[in-house]
This record gives sequence, structure tokens and C-alpha cells, in this order.
Amino acid sequence: MWRLRLNDKPPDARQEEGLSRRDFLRLTAGGAAASLLVGCGLSSRGRRPELLVWSCGGNYDFLLEFNHRFEQLADCRITYSSAPVEHLISVLASRPRGVDVLVGRSGPGWSDLQQRGRLAGKPAVFALDPYVIIVSPGNPAGIRGLADLKRPEVKTVYAPTSSGPSGKVVQFILEAADEVVEPGIWDGYLQNAIEAHDCGWKVFPPIIEGRAHASVTRLSMTTVPEIRGKVDIIPIPVEVMAAMKEGHGAIPQRCALLADGKSPDLAARYIQDLRGELGSNLCTKHGYVHRLSPQAKSHQPLFQMRATKRPGPAPSPGRSTDQ
Repeated sequence: MWRLRLNDKPPDARQEEGLSRRDFLRLTAGGAAASLLVGCGLSSRGRRPELLVWSCGGNYDFLLEFNHRFEQLADCRITYSSAPVEHLISVLASRPRGVDVLVGRSGPGWSDLQQRGRLAGKPAVFALDPYVIIVSPGNPAGIRGLADLKRPEVKTVYAPTSSGPSGKVVQFILEAADEVVEPGIWDGYLQNAIEAHDCGWKVFPPIIEGRAHASVTRLSMTTVPEIRGKVDIIPIPVEVMAAMKEGHGAIPQRCALLADGKSPDLAARYIQDLRGELGSNLCTKHGYVHRLSPQAKSHQPLFQMRATKRPGPAPSPGRSTDQ
């Protein structure tokens, strides 16, 4: 059974710029920021071991199901919170918080955590969250690929200032398509936009209702219960996403053990299962391309993407970039 425990509050992300209303409602759940505790009962052997997991808000639906399954397999209970991963990394970098596992999209912040000694090991990529074209049911505009987004009769909708890097990554992908597919796709997408939003979830209603024909978004967003089956999906070629010059970290999803975690052995098993068959089975359901999935081979260039570094001093010798 799922219930709320209010005495272990996650970092308050309400003031984090770009936090979507959907994520905020899930975090606050009735007005108080709360951690989600999955399976709170006691085992026959006494109190179950606990695991504290933090993740990027984009992993929320996937990890709710994964955590529930892991609790059953490991006879444990999981306290789980989600928020923008930049916010979580900032909190964890400032001081130890007793978190066991961090999960989220890649980015330069992970290297910062590693350099500060907050991680027990190198972060590992377990899956990809590829971007796709979403179109109105039945695809009335006859869109077959990225080049069609610049056709003058096609109505698009986008979210240039959505939370995290998502809005900018759409630009990076379509600018890459200008080079890989044909010129003019990004400019055409902008010129055809009937609406521009501050939240990535707001692109879906115009598509579902038929007011717009197409948008570009993350595949995982199309699998949540509110959206699943309500839009048609057209894949974006791997070579286009791999050609991005910026925003690489938005696609690979990674996980890491925290150095100050309270249950290191259990956390190690959690990471192993996330990167193993259990994670693979659930990733497919939630729109991710897992490292063990049949699609992994064709998507290999995206697994190898490195996060764009933040401006700053040159890295010290031996420092690795995120990938």
C-alpha cells in the first residue's frame, strides 16, 4: 500500500524555477511536501530495512513501480522523493543527507558530486529517454518525419522554457536535424508554432484536442497514465539526436550510490536490479530504452553521449566528464 510519511520531508523544490505543476502537486500531495513511502508494513522478522531514494521528477512514474517491485523482492521499504535533478544535486552537494541512491538524467552536476566526495562510486547509465515527435491521433497532417515539421500548413506547439533542459533540448535536436536531415527544420517549427509554453506537459492538450498537429518531447512523457494512447508517436532518428552539439545529458538516465547512505549493501542491490532485468522490463513499459533492451544496440551512440560541461575552471587531471 502507498501512503505518505510527513516526518522525512524531501528538499523543498517549490521555488525551483521551472518545476511543473504536475510535479509540484505530486510532491506536495495535499499541501505538505512529503516523501512517498512504499510498502510501510513490518515483515515477519521485524522492522524492514529502509532505503532512501531521490530521483529526477521525470523518473517518477517509472520508479514508483520499480520501487514497489524491489520492496517485494528485497523485503525492504523505500522512502522516495522526486524533484528537478539540478535541485537534488545542489542539496546533496551542500551537505550529507543520508540518501542511499540518486537517479536522474545525466548532466555536469554528477561530476560535481563525485569531486565533492558525495558519491560512493562512479555514476552508471542504465537507460535512455529518447525524444520523439508526437502527433494528433490518426496523424491528420500526414507527418512522417522531422522535415514535415516545417511544412507551412503544419501547426506545432512547444515549450521553450520548460523545467530542466527539456525545452532547449528540443531546439538542439531540431538544429541538429537542420544539418543531418535538411535545412530549415528548426526555423519552420518555430514559425508554425501556435502556442509556446513554460511547461513540457502543456504541449499535450493542443495535440490531443487536434488544435495542433505536432510537437517534440521525451518518449517517457507519452507513457504516463494521463497521456498513454492519446497521441501517436513518430521516432526521431538516433543519428539526429547523436548529432546534438549541446544538451546531451537530457537523454541518458543514470544512477549512483551516495557516500553517506545508511544501507550501502541494499542500495548496491537496488542499482544492480535497476541496471538488470527488472529495470529492463519496466523501462520498456515507461518509454525508456534500457541498456539490456533489444533497442540498445541501435541506440548505442546515445549511451555514449557526454554531458555538456558548465563554464568554469579547467578540470583537474584525471577528472572524467559525465556520460
